[in-house]
Amino acid sequence: MVDELTRWITEYGYWAVFLGTMIEGETAAFFSGIAAHNQLLSYPWTMLIAALGGIVSDNVLFLVGRFSGARILPKFQRHKNKIVRVQQLIRQRENIIIIGIRFAYGMRTIGPIIIGASKVNPFKFFVLNIIGGAIWGCSIVSVGYFVSSMILALPIHSYLSWFLFAIIFILLLLFWRKKRRHTVKK
Repeated sequence: MVDELTRWITEYGYWAVFLGTMIEGETAAFFSGIAAHNQLLSYPWTMLIAALGGIVSDNVLFLVGRFSGARILPKFQRHKNKIVRVQQLIRQRENIIIIGIRFAYGMRTIGPIIIGASKVNPFKFFVLNIIGGAIWGCSIVSVGYFVSSMILALPIHSYLSWFLFAIIFILLLLFWRKKRRHTVKK
């Protein structure tokens, strides 16, 4: 995995970070943080480029929601309850939702579409999205950056290190998801 990451970053550099964070988000930002730790990329530039990728993609999705949300959202029947809940939260705490929607599991793509369909002021969204994107880019890249040193310091074969890391990451993600679902039900 380290070899593949090295090749990916070496070939595409910051374009990989930018496009990766637009398409895949957290995964690309996290692995870009690992690449920055391994000095394949500049840590500050990686945070900036990851934030920009997230900001651009969320602005595009916001505009999709603003102009086509009424047609698109009904097609997400599986997420109907989430959509209704987010629309309620937007009415109650618009600013916090705009900044934080990118951190909500399962809402990375559909969240900005819902916000756009809710007719939030575009300038307000743009400003708050920059704040949220900066927080997101810095935090996810930083997690990758600092976790990388722990993973690479394990005194075992590198493939086993990555395997253990993947298991721990998945377990933490499942725990967080379960806790999040439990909190939403209350």
